[in-house]
This record gives sequence, C-alpha cells and structure tokens, in this order.
Amino acid sequence: MSTHFCKHHSNTKANWHCVGCHMDFCHQCLNSSTDEDAACPVCGEMMPAQGIRSIAPLWSRISRFFLYPLHLPPLLLMLALLTVNFIVSANILGFLVQMLIFVVFTKYAHVVMSSIAVGRMKPERLQWSMFSENLEIPFKLLFVTFCYGLFNTLVRNNANDTALSLSLLLSSFLFPASIMLVASSKHFLRAINPLAIAGLIKTVGLSYIILFAFLGLLVTGLLAAWKLLLLSIPVHLFFSVIVLVIMYFVLVMFSMMGYVLYQFHRRLGYADDVIQDPEEAMDEKEDERNLDILLQEGKYTEAVSWLAGAIKLTPNDFALRERLHRILCSIEDKNGLKTYSADYIVRLLLLGKPSEAIRIYVECHKLISGFKLKGAKHRHEMARLLVGSGQSRAALSLLNDLHRDYPSYDGIPSAYLLVARIMFEYFSHEDKARKILEYLMHKYPNHPSRVKTQSYLGMLNNISSHRAPG
Repeated sequence: MSTHFCKHHSNTKANWHCVGCHMDFCHQCLNSSTDEDAACPVCGEMMPAQGIRSIAPLWSRISRFFLYPLHLPPLLLMLALLTVNFIVSANILGFLVQMLIFVVFTKYAHVVMSSIAVGRMKPERLQWSMFSENLEIPFKLLFVTFCYGLFNTLVRNNANDTALSLSLLLSSFLFPASIMLVASSKHFLRAINPLAIAGLIKTVGLSYIILFAFLGLLVTGLLAAWKLLLLSIPVHLFFSVIVLVIMYFVLVMFSMMGYVLYQFHRRLGYADDVIQDPEEAMDEKEDERNLDILLQEGKYTEAVSWLAGAIKLTPNDFALRERLHRILCSIEDKNGLKTYSADYIVRLLLLGKPSEAIRIYVECHKLISGFKLKGAKHRHEMARLLVGSGQSRAALSLLNDLHRDYPSYDGIPSAYLLVARIMFEYFSHEDKARKILEYLMHKYPNHPSRVKTQSYLGMLNNISSHRAPG
C-alpha cells in the first residue's frame, strides 16, 4: 500500500482522507489526538481514519526520557528527599523517615507515569494533591513486587536452578506490564492477573519488547553506576549519591512505561482521559490550523464564518479581528467590512489606538466610498483623526448627514464646525462653509460651541470683506 502524506504538512503521513475534497490530512490539521473518524476541516464531511499514528515511537524520544528527571519539579523533589535522607540517616528514627521518603518517591514515580500516559509530556508543578491523593498506590506497587518475590521464592524452594533462572527471566519480563496495569487500571489485582498482563503485552506488541530492552539497559546502567560510585567517592557520601542516582533511573523507567501507555491509550480503553499534548500535536491556537486550511483551499466564506464565531467568543482578541479584516479586504466583502471592520475601528478608538483606527478606516473607505461607523460620537472622533492625518475627503464623507442619522447627538454643532473648516481650508469652498456656519448659529443658538462658530464665521466675513472692491 502506498504511503499518503498530508497536503498541508508534506513531510507528515496522512491520518485521514476526504473523498469529497480529495485531500489528505494529518493530526496537525485537526483537533484530534486519536485515530478515530474526524470531520473534514474544508467540507465538514466525516473522514474515515487511515490507521496511521502520528504519536512518535518510543525509541525516537529516548533522549527526552533521560532529560525528564532534570526538569525543575522532579529535580527539586529528588534533592529535597535526598537532603531529608541525609539529615535523618544518623537519627534513631531515621529508618521510619526513610520509609516515608520511599513512599513519597514511589507515589511521585506513579504520578509521572500516569501523567505521561494521558499525554502530559512535561512535568507538572509539584502540588500537595500529587502526594495526598491515591495514597494506596505505593502499597499496591509494593504488593505487586511482593507477589513476584513470593513467586520466585516458591520456585527456588521447589525447583532446580534452571527453573529459578527461567522464573526470574519471566518475572523481569512481566513486571513492567504489572506496573503499567497499576497505572492504567488502578486495580492491583489486575496487575497480578496473568490474563490481564498477557492482554496488555499483546496489545502493545513489539513496543513492549523494545521497552523491556531499554529497561534492561537502564538496570545495567544503574548497576554500573553503583560500582563506579563505590570506587570513586567516600563511603560516607556513597549512600546519599546512590539514592539520587536510583531515583533518577527510576523516573526515567517510569516515564518510558507511561509513554508506552500513551502510545496505545485508545487500544487500552482510556482515550477519553488523554489530553492533547502540545509537543505532539497543536499549539495554543490549534483551531486556527483549520482556518489556514480553509484559506489555502479558497474557502473564504467559511473562513469568515469561522473568524466571526471566534470573535464572538473572544471579542477582545484583536489578532483575530485584524485577520478577519485582511480577509474581508482581499475578497472585497463590503457587507463584512461594514459589520466587522466597522466594529473593529470602534474598538480601536475606545482602546486609544488612533493610528490603527485610521489605517483600518482608510482601507475600508477605498473599497466603500460611503463607509461609515455606527454611533455619532465615533463618527465625529474618527473624522477629527482623519483630518489630522490629511484624510479630509474621507472625514467629510464620514460626517455627511450626521444630523439626519443622529438628530439627538449634542455634538452636531462641533462636528459641523469641523465640516465648515474642511470646506474652507482644504477645498476653498468659502460659500459652503459660510452657509454651514450660519445654519449652526440659527439652529443651535445656545450650544457651547457657538463662540467658536461665531469666531470662525467672523473670520470668513473679514476675508470676504478684504476681497470686496474698495
């Protein structure tokens, strides 16, 4: 069977194929971390999964498992436990405290495995709930370990050395599966149930063999570190250092087991618990990838609808508003500009961003000659800004018929005084300017702007008188 690659991510294998659109998509295109059927981001039709997983295999992430314990949360915990252990080691009650340290660390190791198993690839901040909830987990793990030890003891007491060697090999092979079952099922009886263990190994398949090989290498590395430290550091420091090394290797092992659970979470039956891992799939604006696909496919109407819906949910997201405005301008959607871009301009004015408001307005005015904002106050303010930026014709268009559109607006005299100034100063229409001013003097005799209106009218009269023949 030939391999299909995603249309929009050419180096990524496709997980879905849309028959209607004849396009292939990967997990990066869709808001999905599973291999279930999904809706096409272009036409909306359901697409059957192609069965190609996008979750990276275990061996491709080995370096990240070794780095996991070095993140701040686990590193702080290990150093804190090591410090407490060093302080109480000589105390008469030190053994009890060390048992408590063992329980706390075992609980955290389980938290690491469970967290990775549901898709959280980076350590979470240390919280009290990590250690106060599910307190029985360390004891379940101890019980599972006890059962394996009991089994091997019985073999040793009742069989020969060959049988014991086979028993130890079998136990070491099955033990990781039991630990993983404690994390995935929370029932320790399943962790010692041969059928449940066999079922997990069968489900995971080759990946379990690879996991077992890596865990074996880690155990070998731990033993080598033990011997090396024993020969190279003072005896009084050896115990503390080797405890730190053991904790490091245990966290690496548990993170590997957790990742294998994550790889096969759907087959193991807990896909609903899995979250979206940002490293594996999408960033904080994952849904915008659908928008990119719509734009690449020329589905501008659908893209506008998507953005309009997103803006309705997050009205203060100006990045979305800017993107919508750019699309509306590119497709010359006049109705969309009157609705969404006009509202965008008003919000920019309210936010105190005049230069941005002017830019958006001018772009809209180029496409719609009579483009106007809603609200008399906003039209007046926008016109004042436009005059200041040299866009006097656009300002005139914006203030045209303001008194008819908003007859109760108390700023009409000031707005029309601005119109008179534009008429005279920018277009040399002295007569039109005078008529506007005389209208204001007659219509609004008690308005606060009357003094300015009268002064400007007097200036025009003086200019006119100087032109008159002597």
